[in-house]
Amino acid sequence: MDSRLVYHVSSIILVMLTVFADSQNYWDDTRRGKIPACLTSTCDRGQDVCECYLTIEHRLTMMHEESQKLVYSLKGRLKEFDTASTIENLDELPFILTADGNNSRLVIAINRRFPGPMITAYEDQTVIVHVRNMMHTDSTTIHWHGMHQQGTTYADGVAFISQCPLGHGQEFTYKFKAKPHGTSFYHAHIGDQRTMGLYGALIVYPKQELPSTTRAEHVAVLQDWNHDDDAATLYQRMLYGVFDQSIRSRYEPTVSNDGGMYSRFLFHSGLVNGKGRYHRSDRTTNEAPLTQFEVMRDKWYTFRVISAATLYPFLVYVTGHSNLTLIASDGFAIQELVVNAFIINPGERYDFKIYTNQTDSNYMLVAKTLEKGRFHVAEAIIHYMNARINVNPAALLAAAALSCSPNCIYFNCPYQSLSNKDGTCLTYNDARTNDFNSRPEEVATIDQEFFFNFAFPGEDGFRPGSVNGRQFVPPVSPLFSQPEGLTTACAANCADNNLCTCTYTQEILNGKVYQFTLTNLGNGKGWSHPVHLHGHSFYVMKMGFGKFDSKGVLYDSTPDISCNIGSKGYCNNPVWANATWNGGNVPGLVLNRTAQKDTIIVPTHGYVVIRFKADNPGAWFFHCHIDLHNTNGMGMVIVESPNMYPKKPENFPICGDFRTNNDPIAAVDAGSTWEVDWILCWMAVIGIINEFMM
Repeated sequence: MDSRLVYHVSSIILVMLTVFADSQNYWDDTRRGKIPACLTSTCDRGQDVCECYLTIEHRLTMMHEESQKLVYSLKGRLKEFDTASTIENLDELPFILTADGNNSRLVIAINRRFPGPMITAYEDQTVIVHVRNMMHTDSTTIHWHGMHQQGTTYADGVAFISQCPLGHGQEFTYKFKAKPHGTSFYHAHIGDQRTMGLYGALIVYPKQELPSTTRAEHVAVLQDWNHDDDAATLYQRMLYGVFDQSIRSRYEPTVSNDGGMYSRFLFHSGLVNGKGRYHRSDRTTNEAPLTQFEVMRDKWYTFRVISAATLYPFLVYVTGHSNLTLIASDGFAIQELVVNAFIINPGERYDFKIYTNQTDSNYMLVAKTLEKGRFHVAEAIIHYMNARINVNPAALLAAAALSCSPNCIYFNCPYQSLSNKDGTCLTYNDARTNDFNSRPEEVATIDQEFFFNFAFPGEDGFRPGSVNGRQFVPPVSPLFSQPEGLTTACAANCADNNLCTCTYTQEILNGKVYQFTLTNLGNGKGWSHPVHLHGHSFYVMKMGFGKFDSKGVLYDSTPDISCNIGSKGYCNNPVWANATWNGGNVPGLVLNRTAQKDTIIVPTHGYVVIRFKADNPGAWFFHCHIDLHNTNGMGMVIVESPNMYPKKPENFPICGDFRTNNDPIAAVDAGSTWEVDWILCWMAVIGIINEFMM
C-alpha cells in the first residue's frame, strides 16, 4: 500500500477517535445513568485501573423529575401524585429517591442516586475517581473509608486535614491504591453531609480467595433518617436540644437497656440502600417501598452490611434464619462466629453469610436500634425467588421479630451482659483474625503508649465534644499540604482542669509500634463513641467495661483507669490505675490471632486498648464516627513523621485566610479626633514651607 495512503488513512482514524473521545461526555453520561459510574473498560480483575465519575448535587425525595410531579407510596409501590397511576418504568425507578416515603425532603445525591453508585475494585488496583461538586450552596470532600491511602495522604478526602474542600462547580480527582480488601464505603467528610445521603458502598475484592468466600452476595448500607433536619439544623439541634412545642418540653435523650445514652437527635426511620418505611406505630407504616434482595433456596449468600448511620447503632438479624455466620469486620476476615444477631455502629462494616434453607417465602433483614422501649428499625426484604412476589411491606411486619429468646447469642455488644438476660453477649474480645493480610505478631510489644479520652466534659451549659479536653477546630488550610498555615495549635497548658478549643495533634514516628488506650470516662461520659482511625487499621487488644448491677444496668466506671489527675473530673489525662500495667503490660490482652479493624466502639464507663504499627507517614484524622460528635469537636489528628510525607501532586489546590493585618481599618471622620487634626495641621505647614522654598 502507498505510504501516503497509509498516512492519510491513519490521520482520518486518529481524527475519528479524537472526535469520538470528545463527544463522550463522561460527566453527563454517568450522571444520567447512560453509562455506569465506573467505566466498563476498567475495574475488572486483572486490570490495573478502576476509573469512575461522581457528580454530587442536591435533589428531592419523592419527586418524579421528568414530569416535575410528586409521587406517593401505597402497598410498596410508587404512584403518580395526581393520577394515582403506578410507576412501572424500570429505567425511571432508580432515579426516584424515596428514603422512607414521608413527604419530600432534600437529599444529597451522587449521579442522581441515593446512596451513590457502588464502586467495586480489586486489591492493589489504582482507583481513580473524578468528583464534581454541583451543589449550589455547599462545599464538600469525599473520604474513602477503610482505604489506608499508603503514600497518598492527599487523597484521604478530609476537609482541611488532607485537602481543601470543593466549592460549587469544582472538580477533584482522587487517586489511590485499592487496599486493604473488603467491605468499605465512601462518604462526605465535611460537616454533617453524610446524614443527607452523601455516601456509597466501596467493595475491594481480595487478590486471593478468603476461607469463607461465597459466590453470591448482597450489599446493605444502613442509615438512620430524620424528617426535619438538614445537616446544619441537625448540628444546632444537638447543641440546644429538640423541643416538643405542643407541651413546651425538651425531648430527653433515649437510652439503651444498660443505661447508655444516645442523643437529642430524633429517630424517625431507618433506611437500607436508601429505602425504608415510616412507622407511625409499631404495627402501622406508610407502606413505602423497601430494598429487596433476591436469593435462591439451598445456597450460601454473603451480606456485606455497612453502617453509614448518623448516630444510632443497630442490632442486625434475619427473620426466619436463626443463625448468621460472621466472617469479616471492617474488611478483615475473622474466624467464623455463629450468632443470632450482631451490633453495628456508625462507620463499622460486617460481613455475614446465611444458608437459604427455609421455606420459599419472603423474609426480612432487620436492623433495630438499641433504644429501650422503642421500636425503631431499618428493613429490607429477602425474597426467595420461587416464592410469590410480595412487595407490600405491611404484610411482612408481623414477622419482623428475633425469635431466639431466651438463648440468643449477640456479637459486638457495647456492654458485658444483657439487661433482659435473654442470651449471651460476645464482645470484640471474642474475635480472632482469619485474614492473610493480618500480622498481629508485629504488635506483640510496643514502643510507646498514649491515652485518649473521648467524652463531653465540662460544666453545665458548656460540654463540648473533645479528646482529652481539646475540642477540635479544623485549621483554615490542610495540615498535610499547608502545615505552615496552622494558627490554631493547642496550647501547652491545655490539660487537666482546662477545656481548650484548638487543633489537637499527636505526633508519632514511622516504624514504631503504638498502643492507644481509648477511654470514655470522667464527667463527660454517658454516650458510646465509635472511633475511627484514618490511614491505618489496628488490632483490638482488649475491651474493658464499667460496672453493672444484677439487672445489667451500668452504675459505675471501670476501676482499671484512673481519672484522678485534675480536680474537676474531666479525665483529660487518664492513666492506668495500676502503674505496673504501663508499657503494654495490661492483663487480659488478646495476644493470639488478634482481630484487626479500623472502627471500634468505646463503651461508656469503659475503654478499648488498640495497637498498630506506624507504617504510613501522613496526617491522619482520628475521631468519633458519629457525625454530630465529630463536628462538635470529638476528633484529633495523628501526625506521622512529617519529614517523610509523600510528595503532593503538582498544582495541588491551596486555601486559607485572606487578611489585611490584625489591626482594624479605621474609618475616621475628619476633624473628629485630636490625632487627625494634628496630622492635617502639619500637612498644611509642610505645604506652606514647600511653596515658600520654591
